[in-house]
Amino acid sequence: MTLRKKVLMFVGMIVLFGLACTYFSLDRILLNRFAQLDERALNADMKNMILTLEHETENLKINMTDYSASNATYDFMTKELMPEPIEHEDAPYIRSKFNDAFFQTNLLHFAALIGTNGQVIYNRFYDVAAGRQTLPPVGMIDSVMANRGALIHFDGEFQSEKGVIATSEGPMLVVSLPVIRSTMEGPIVGALVIGRFLDAMEIERLMILNYSQFSFQLANEVQIPETHANADGSPFIWFDNISNEKVVVHSLVKDVFGNPYLVLSSEKTRNVYNPGQFAVKLYALVLTLIVLFISVGIMVVIDRMILKRMEGLVINFRSITQKQDFTLRISSHGSDEFAQLEKEFNTMMSSLEGSRNLLEKQAIYDPLTLLTNRAYFFNKLESAISKAKEQEVRLAVLFIDLDRFKWVNDTWGHDYGDDLLKVIASRLKEGMEPENTVSRLGGDEFTVLLTNIAGKEAAYLKAHQIHTALASSYSIKGRQFDTTASIGISIYPDDGSTPEELVKYADIAMIKSKESGRNLLSAYSNILLEDLERKIMLEAQLASAMVNNEFHVFYQPIVDAQTLQVVKVEALLRWDHPEIGRISPAEFIPIAESSGAIIALGNWVLNQACSDIKKLREFGYPDLIVTVNVSVMQLEQDQFVEVLSKILSEAQIRTEDIELEITESTTMSQGKAAGALMRLLDLGVKISVDDFGTGYSSLSYLRRYPLHTIKIDKSFISDMTVVDYDRTIAKAIIDLGHHLQLKVVAEGIETEEHFNLLKALGCDEIQGYYISKPLDVESVCEFLKDRSAASESTIAQNNNL
Repeated sequence: MTLRKKVLMFVGMIVLFGLACTYFSLDRILLNRFAQLDERALNADMKNMILTLEHETENLKINMTDYSASNATYDFMTKELMPEPIEHEDAPYIRSKFNDAFFQTNLLHFAALIGTNGQVIYNRFYDVAAGRQTLPPVGMIDSVMANRGALIHFDGEFQSEKGVIATSEGPMLVVSLPVIRSTMEGPIVGALVIGRFLDAMEIERLMILNYSQFSFQLANEVQIPETHANADGSPFIWFDNISNEKVVVHSLVKDVFGNPYLVLSSEKTRNVYNPGQFAVKLYALVLTLIVLFISVGIMVVIDRMILKRMEGLVINFRSITQKQDFTLRISSHGSDEFAQLEKEFNTMMSSLEGSRNLLEKQAIYDPLTLLTNRAYFFNKLESAISKAKEQEVRLAVLFIDLDRFKWVNDTWGHDYGDDLLKVIASRLKEGMEPENTVSRLGGDEFTVLLTNIAGKEAAYLKAHQIHTALASSYSIKGRQFDTTASIGISIYPDDGSTPEELVKYADIAMIKSKESGRNLLSAYSNILLEDLERKIMLEAQLASAMVNNEFHVFYQPIVDAQTLQVVKVEALLRWDHPEIGRISPAEFIPIAESSGAIIALGNWVLNQACSDIKKLREFGYPDLIVTVNVSVMQLEQDQFVEVLSKILSEAQIRTEDIELEITESTTMSQGKAAGALMRLLDLGVKISVDDFGTGYSSLSYLRRYPLHTIKIDKSFISDMTVVDYDRTIAKAIIDLGHHLQLKVVAEGIETEEHFNLLKALGCDEIQGYYISKPLDVESVCEFLKDRSAASESTIAQNNNL
């Protein structure tokens, strides 16, 4: 296919697409107003056709003004009108002014110079087919002189006549101008009359100018409505229906004397869609003709001046494309547009080459730290595994996660965090052997690939060096930061044989370091995977465990150290798994807190405890207080206080019947937990601080909140009979509580020696297996019944209950 055809096809497609879009838009708009728009559009089209006809006669008038208002014409007419004419039709004036070029240029068929009294001085007809002037057909002068010569008589120098007249050869556009001097002054000595037949060629030209299809018929051949005039003098237009979809628009064209002569007709579609489709087709046709016309004119130029140059460019483009070499350039010469195109192409190739290099770099490197990224690390690890497999050597993957990095971002902003990551990346690269790879997986996670190592001990030694390097202080924008890292280690082929396995197992080992207190190194083992899988399994089954009634609440009695009377019981949650058996709260409570299930679980415990308080009342223990542990996540819920109030109200439990135990770290919170704590205290709920001495102790918080009880953690109790420090700490906590008017409870009492010592130190209440193990609510009632008459000497006997 030639370039010309391609250009034409391309333009045609654009035109068709544009017309289609136009049709779609007009189609939607015209749907609601098709009837009004039909009539308005058809009237406008017909008026445009009439206007085109008037423009043609107006153009003829303008073009002939130079001939009619001319001293030469005026003088010629004056001489010819004399009794004895001086000149004749073959005079030099006629030959120079009314030659063949005059007729051809103005597309004229007839021209005449007529005196004011009707004398025909000049009268010629131009035969287009023969290309020469002849005498006018018989009757043409009579047609011009009809109606008493109204066409050649004027009331003033600026008057003219134009329109259509009937001749023996058919309708003719005619213009009559007065012959006057070039100064536009009279007297008028005659008229210049010119004519152009309204033949098929002229009609086709008018249709092209008007972008419409129409035809002319004699008025006496068409049935015209009786009323064929408008009061405002505008063209009279009427319609004839052909079918439900078509309509013919007619307009009456009067001759120059005002007599009905021609009917201008145009066939149109009737509804909103058909006119739109017709317009689209007509518009496409015009555009196609224009494109064809322009194409014919420029194809020679394209062939001679552009095509060969473009063929050269295509050859060069094709060569570069086939070689896919971004370093190739086109030899550019000259200063024309093609030379500019060649230069721009070379510039584009340079840009593409730079972009490709940048993309290759971005595909490998992390933009912040300039370490290799995750994708590169996995590819490198996969290659290293293949090589290690061939050479039968080991390699190690270190998974590094920064400790408390989120605190840096949250406290000082991401700018500090980004700078810290850059410094850490620099430290990781320092002292790293060339064969090893350091990468940033994302966030504050980094990986190190150690190749050709002796075993886990060598990997651990290298990890220890990295751990030590990262533990040093960092100076960021004048501020000192002490950031540590938790590191996990996995070994190929001992721990895994694929990149995914090695990274996953190193990640698991890193998580173990985090859970063990952070700032540690941990090597992967199957036990870690089993622990992780167990946590995932337990987390997944927490919700179903509540539905399946696998959770149970047990109660451990708390006795007054002096009277040995049971004053409280602590609600303790137990999970009896149908397959695993009993699961320790120390295992599933952290999982519930991390997953958010602690909210629903804690509310369930509160409901169950309130239900059991009612049972204790029924057994005759109305003053027994039940203590319930509350998670900080529960306290941070906006509706926690309302939920607790609703539970107490529905169970008909007094606020003094329940005591909430919170960990010491909870009291340190300045957010929602602290606010909920104050609202609970205002509500009258007693608050006990559990595990006192193990968290972030703050005497100011003990003074700020009107707490009721503190519980000494059992870690201080177990060795207090042999370790003086623990005994001293216990004594200090007891004295502190008493000075603050708080009750002090010691938990984890296992022996009589512990009991006697704490009693001697002044502890208020005792809790532990020495008193009783946790019991269900029915067993608690039996225990209380048996204890009602018990004395201090019988405590050891009841220890086995």
